[in-house]
Amino acid sequence: MKRILSMIAVLFSTIIFAQTTVTGSVTDENNNPIPGANVVADATTGTVADFDGNFSLSVDQMPPFSITVSSVGFDSVTLSVTASNLNFNVQLTESQNLLDEIVVSASRIAERLFESPVTIEKFDYKDIAQSTGADFYSSLEGLKGVQINSGGLFLQQVNTRGFSTIYNNGFVQLVDGMNNEAPGLGFSAGNLLGIHELDIQSVELMPGAASALYGANATKGILFMNSKNPFDFPGVSATYRHGFTSQEAAGDNAYYDFAFRAANKFSDKFAAKITVSYQEGEDWHAVDYRDINHLDGRYIDGSVEAQNPRDFPDYDGVNVYGDIGQRFDMTGAFRAAVIPSLVSQGLLSPAGAAQVNYIFANLSPNFFGNYQINASGYNEVDLIDNRASSFKTDIAFHYKPTEDSELILNSKIGSGNTMLHATNRNMLKNFGLQQHKIEYKNRNLGLRFYHTAENSGNTHDVSALGAVMTIAQPGGLNAYFGNYILDYFTNLPSVVDPNPIVGLNTMIYYAQFGYTLNDIIGKGGDLGVHAGARAAADANMLVPGSAAWNTAYERAVNNGIDVFAGGAGILDTSQSNSFEADYNLQDLVEGVDIIVGASYRDYILRSNGTLFTDYTDPIEFTDMGLYAQAQKDIMGGAVKLTGSMRYDKSEFFEGTVTPRIGALIFLSENQNLRVSYQTGFQNPAAQDQYIGLDIGQAVLMGSSPDNVDRFNMRLRGASGNSFNVTGNQVKMNSYTAASVQAGAPVAAGDLGNVGPQNVKSFDLGYRINGKKTALDINAYYTKWDNFISSVEVITPLYGSASNMMGLYALSQGDFKVFSYDANTDEIVNTYGVSAGFETNILNTFDLSGTYSYNKMQFDNPNSDYESGFNTPENRVVLTLGSAKLAENFSFNVTAKYHDNFMWEQSGFQDAMIPARTTFDASMNFELPSMNSRVKVGGTNLGGEEYFMMAGSGAIGSQFYVGFTINP
Repeated sequence: MKRILSMIAVLFSTIIFAQTTVTGSVTDENNNPIPGANVVADATTGTVADFDGNFSLSVDQMPPFSITVSSVGFDSVTLSVTASNLNFNVQLTESQNLLDEIVVSASRIAERLFESPVTIEKFDYKDIAQSTGADFYSSLEGLKGVQINSGGLFLQQVNTRGFSTIYNNGFVQLVDGMNNEAPGLGFSAGNLLGIHELDIQSVELMPGAASALYGANATKGILFMNSKNPFDFPGVSATYRHGFTSQEAAGDNAYYDFAFRAANKFSDKFAAKITVSYQEGEDWHAVDYRDINHLDGRYIDGSVEAQNPRDFPDYDGVNVYGDIGQRFDMTGAFRAAVIPSLVSQGLLSPAGAAQVNYIFANLSPNFFGNYQINASGYNEVDLIDNRASSFKTDIAFHYKPTEDSELILNSKIGSGNTMLHATNRNMLKNFGLQQHKIEYKNRNLGLRFYHTAENSGNTHDVSALGAVMTIAQPGGLNAYFGNYILDYFTNLPSVVDPNPIVGLNTMIYYAQFGYTLNDIIGKGGDLGVHAGARAAADANMLVPGSAAWNTAYERAVNNGIDVFAGGAGILDTSQSNSFEADYNLQDLVEGVDIIVGASYRDYILRSNGTLFTDYTDPIEFTDMGLYAQAQKDIMGGAVKLTGSMRYDKSEFFEGTVTPRIGALIFLSENQNLRVSYQTGFQNPAAQDQYIGLDIGQAVLMGSSPDNVDRFNMRLRGASGNSFNVTGNQVKMNSYTAASVQAGAPVAAGDLGNVGPQNVKSFDLGYRINGKKTALDINAYYTKWDNFISSVEVITPLYGSASNMMGLYALSQGDFKVFSYDANTDEIVNTYGVSAGFETNILNTFDLSGTYSYNKMQFDNPNSDYESGFNTPENRVVLTLGSAKLAENFSFNVTAKYHDNFMWEQSGFQDAMIPARTTFDASMNFELPSMNSRVKVGGTNLGGEEYFMMAGSGAIGSQFYVGFTINP
C-alpha cells in the first residue's frame, strides 16, 4: 500500500498536462434538454450532461482535438475543439442509426459501438426504465447471446456461449473495474452483492474469450458494470418498489426493494456519493419430492401404476436431505433380533428357535432379501426459512488533482441471504462480501488496487444440515433403523396371512424348502409394510420448531461441517488482493494506438477445513499477468486492425501466452464486417484445486498436487462402519462410475492432477446500421483443449481396485462416489450464431429481438466426465414497446422462448429442462413536475412455472409497482 501511495504522489507531482475546458448544453430538435448525454474525449476523459442538459469537460490536452456527444436514440456529434473555454450548444437529431453509443470495454479505449472490433452489447441507466425484468440484472437476458440462470429470487447469473452453471466459471464480472468474485466461492454471486440499478450508469457485455485483455478465466465472456460518478450525477435519488411473488408451492408473498443514493459535487476537485439498498422477498420453494434415482416414477414389477416413492425403503428425494442410508441383510436381522424376541415373548421355544435359525441360515439365507434403507430425512422447506434478501452499501470519494485525472476511494459492502444451487443446495445465510478500492486514472495512466474479503456468515450445506438433524434424534441412526426393522417384522406376517401367527409359520414353512418372501407374496407385496415401518421410525425424529430441533439447528449452522459431530456450516473468510496498471502510449507513439498493462492478485483461502483442505493453515497462491494491445487504421481507414498479447503466470502452473487479432472492415458508411481470432485460458478455480467437501451423495475433491497429498476424510460405508480415505487413495485406487453401474467394475487408473484449460475461438460478425434499423449477426467456433471438468469415480473404502478386496467393499456398499476435478482429453468444441435487431415501426413503436443458437460437440457423451454445457440450442427474445402513444407514458412487452436442454451438474442430479415461453411487461408513467417515475410491471405473466436448473425451485410470477425520485 505504501508503494502504491508513493507512486500516486509521484504522478501528482510529475504528470501535469495543459488543460483545455469545454462547456455547453445538449438539446434535442425541439430544444428540450437531454440529461445524461455522454460527452467523451477519450477512454478516461468524459462527462455526462446534467438534468438541464448542461456539461463541463476539462481535458489535459492542448487543442486541436475532438469530443463526441452521444445519447441513446440520437445521432452522435463530433466536435472539433480548437481553443480553450469554448462553449457549444449541441443539438442532437433523432437517430436513423442505432449503434452510435460509446463503449470502452472492447479495446480499453472509447469507440462507437458500431466501430467495436468484437461483438459487444451495451445496457445503460436509460434502458432500465424500459426494461421488463423484475430488475435491471435479469433484464440483461434481452441482450444478444445472453442466457440468465436463476438460482433464486435475487441470485441470477449472466452467461454466454454455454457451460452455464450457477458457479459460472470462465465468465468474469467487473464492478467499477473490480472482479467481484467471492474468493472462496470462486465466482460472482450475480448481482446479490453488486450495484443497485439506482446507481447503474452502464453495463457492457463482451461474449467469448477475452483473456488477451482481461486475463485468466475470461474464457466465456465478461460483464462490465459501471456505477454513476458523483461528478457527473450529483443529487439525491430514491426508489421504492413493492410487489409480490406467486408460486404454487409458496403461495403469494410480498417482496420489496428500496434504494437511496446521495451524491454531491463539492467543488471542481472533490465529489462523493453513498448508495444504500435493501431487497427482501420469499425465495422460490424447491419441492421436488420425486426419487432422485427414479425421476419418471417408481413401479412394482408388472404394474403400470406409479407408487408413492416414499413407500420404498431406499427412497431418496430430490429436495429431501438427511436421508442417510444403510444396507441391511434382512434375513440376518430377522435371525439376530426377531427370533430372540419370539423366545422372550414365549412364542417360540429355545429348541424351536434353534431350528428356525438353522432354516434361515442354511436353507434360505436370502429369504427376506437385502434392503438399502434410507432414513426419511427432512424436506428442504423444513430446513430453511426461504427468505431471500440483499443489502448493499457503496461509498465513494472522488478527487481530481487535475481536470483529466481522478483519484477514487471506494468501498462496497454487501450481505445477503439466498439459496445457492451448486453441486449441492447451500443456504447463503448472512453471507457477506466487501471490496475496498483505491484507484488513480488520468488521460493515459490507470492504477487500481483493491482488497476483497468474503465472510460466509451462517452459510450452511442443506444436505449436511438434514443429515445432522436426522442424526440428532434420540438414539441417533441406530434408533431409527432399529425402529424401522422392528416395525417391519412386527407387521410383515399379517401380509402373508391375516393371523400373524399363521403368517409367521407360513414363512418358516416355505423357507425350509428354499423359497423366498417374494415367492409367497410377490415382489413389492411388502411395500405397505415398509411404508408403516418408515412412519414408525419417523415418529422418533425431531419435529421442526421444537426446542430440541432449535438447539440442534443452531449448533449445526454455527459449527463447521461434520455431520457426525453435529456441524453443517461453511466457515469461509477467504480474501484476495489485486493490483492492476495500464498505460496508453498515445502521447509517445504516433499512427498506432498502443496500450500496455499488468496485473497481480494473491489469494488467501481460509475455510477452517469446511470447504477446502485448509485443515491447519490457510492456502495461499498468486496470479500475475502482462499485456499489450495495438490498434491501427489502414487502407485510408477502411480497415481497423487490432492485435493483443498477454502473458499470465499462476504460482503453481506454467505461464501461458494468449494472443488476439482482429480486423474491422468497413463495407460502407453503415456496414462493417469483423473477423477475429481469440485465445484464452482458464486456471482451475480455487474449488477445482482445493475443495474437499462431503455433500452426501458424493465427495467433491480438488486435484492440485498439494491438495491430493493433504486430503484426508473419515467416511461411513453402507455397512455402518467408518474408514479413513486419503487423496492418493482416491487418485490411484478408484473404479470408473460407468463400469460399476454396468456391473463389471474396472479400475480407473491414475486420475491425474487438474491444470489450466485453453480456448481458441474464431469469430465472424456483420453489422448494418441502417435507417431506423440496426442488425448485428455474429458466429463463433471455439475449441477447448484440456477441458476442466469433473469425473465421477467409485472409491472402495478399503481394499484395492485391482484385487478382490475392493470388489468385496463394493458388494457390501462400503464405497463412496467422488467427484474429482480433472482435465479431460476428450474433444470439446462449441459453435453458434447470435443475431440481434432493432427497428422502429410507424415512427411510434420500437421492436427488437435476439436469436441465439449454441451447440456443443463432445466426442464421447458416455464419458464419466460431465461437460455441463447446460444451454438450450435455440433462444429467442422479442420486445415491443413505445414511448409515443401518450405523453409521459411508455410501455414494453417481452416474449422469451428456449427449447429443452439437458442440465448436468456434478454432485447433483442431471435432468432435462423443458422448453418454455414466458411474457414480461412494464409500463412507465413520468411525473415531470416531481422529476419522478412510476413503474408497473410483471414477469411470467402467464403464470406457468418453469425451471432453469434441475433440483431448484420452480420460478413463478412477479408483479410490482415502483416509485423513483430523480431517476
